[in-house]
Amino acid sequence: MSAEAAEKRVHVAFVLLSTPTLPRGEDIVRAYAGVAPKKERIRVVEVKDAKKDIVTLELTPGGDAFVALMPVAVPKGEADEAARFSLSSFGRGWKLPPHKAHLIVTLMDTSGAKAVDSLSRFTSLTAAVTEASHAVGVYCGNAGATHDPKFFVEVARDPGIMARLTVWTGVSVAKEGARISFLSLGMKQLELPDLLLTAPASGKDALPTMFDLLAYVIDRGKPLPEGDTVGRSAEERFPVHYVPSPIDPKTKVWRVDMK
Repeated sequence: MSAEAAEKRVHVAFVLLSTPTLPRGEDIVRAYAGVAPKKERIRVVEVKDAKKDIVTLELTPGGDAFVALMPVAVPKGEADEAARFSLSSFGRGWKLPPHKAHLIVTLMDTSGAKAVDSLSRFTSLTAAVTEASHAVGVYCGNAGATHDPKFFVEVARDPGIMARLTVWTGVSVAKEGARISFLSLGMKQLELPDLLLTAPASGKDALPTMFDLLAYVIDRGKPLPEGDTVGRSAEERFPVHYVPSPIDPKTKVWRVDMK
């Protein structure tokens, strides 16, 4: 990524509503204090002649944020379709209720922070907007998933990468005969390739292993090299191979086959 791009990271998410109501700026500020690190601050910016359907905020560090009310559902059923890729859906049995409006949450991060720190800051902001509104879902397009709002806020209260990773990426699941595959959907946000993990269909720890491997690569800060090995112990050595993504052949993902 160029220095110019790193200086200005733009994040967008959609908070889904059953009724078109814009949350109050002070409620967002109050909620932000409960999910963000103590060193981070947020305030409402009074904008002259501002539209009544937009709240303007300033994050320190961070940059400028906007919460805009759209009195319609997210077009083309995108948010509804993405609900099945959230851990809150197939992990907890949550189903997205109908929504008739949504809030567009935008952060223009000019802090120069690393991708993971910038995304974490945006997660705190989105969680604060979610908590300050009567949300029925949180659609993160870049993660490919729509999350249960309670799950999203719960996760955001934990500052750790492992916890927040569960809302940073959706997971696509597919059966392949006697095996099962898990494909992450949101690692591009962190400037990293997605992971395709396969395992015996009877295995119970494949999904936790997937998130362990993703967290390891995030902490490492760069992709693993072709032919490297990973595992759940010093004895396990599953090779890493780069292959076309099963959902986009033009994109490479790293594949790990568990035994």
